[in-house]
Amino acid sequence: MLTGHCLCGAVRYEYQGTPSSLTICHCGMCRRWHGALGAYANGARANYRLTGAERIRWYSSSPGAERGFCGLCGSKLFWRSGEGMDVAAGTLDQPTGQSTTAHIWVAHKGDYYAIDDHVPQFAESSSNGARPVSGDPRPPVARDLPHRHGQCLCGAIHLHIKGPMRDVVWCHCGQCLHWHGHCGGYTASHWQDIEMTGGAALVWYRSSDTARRGFCGQCGSNLFWEGAHRKHISISAGCLDLPTGLVSAKHIFVEDKPDYYAIGDGVPVAPGSMAANPVTF
Repeated sequence: MLTGHCLCGAVRYEYQGTPSSLTICHCGMCRRWHGALGAYANGARANYRLTGAERIRWYSSSPGAERGFCGLCGSKLFWRSGEGMDVAAGTLDQPTGQSTTAHIWVAHKGDYYAIDDHVPQFAESSSNGARPVSGDPRPPVARDLPHRHGQCLCGAIHLHIKGPMRDVVWCHCGQCLHWHGHCGGYTASHWQDIEMTGGAALVWYRSSDTARRGFCGQCGSNLFWEGAHRKHISISAGCLDLPTGLVSAKHIFVEDKPDYYAIGDGVPVAPGSMAANPVTF
């Protein structure tokens, strides 16, 4: 039996059975919604026992498919269609005993990271006899862009960002795992360089005494992490339109990394925070 919960603990679940696959999805919808990548262990609705189900908000992201998130803290939890319901792997209690079986929709991956963990990759879905592919359709290339745009999945919140942005830092801490449903990838900017429309849809969750996390209250997309007394705001790289012109700079809190994926992209790693050696911009 697998168990897990959202970041605030309002929603908890038990899953009876063993997932036959655990895929990491690189499609644009997952990147915008999670603010990271979508990592899902496959399942069936009938095999779940939920506590706090009334706290789950469901967003219809495509015909026949819905995405479920905690309406209190914004944690990404489920993707369901028909009788199937997949769970975001980052919300699983550790150890999971699972491992990544495939990368899917890599033809649509972001341009700010590489995939190099030797797990089979598929251009789109891995079903119906699809064959693995090789090569990177969008290898990371640093570019100095004068402005960038981003938005949540439903389009209620739009961002126009001018000026420099920090390269992407991947956080593997337990909070990011439960909130994004996978490790969080963050760039950063200064508030004065951000023009935001639709701010009325933005919901803030106080995730610690020193930080808060912002998500769209309509679709649940994870957008911001803001530390107290900081001069900048961290922005989920997944919400940005492509090209971003960014590259991955560091992995942090790798001591907290769960067991279902590996880090193999050659980017520097830190066991905890990057306070002693920050990535600047």
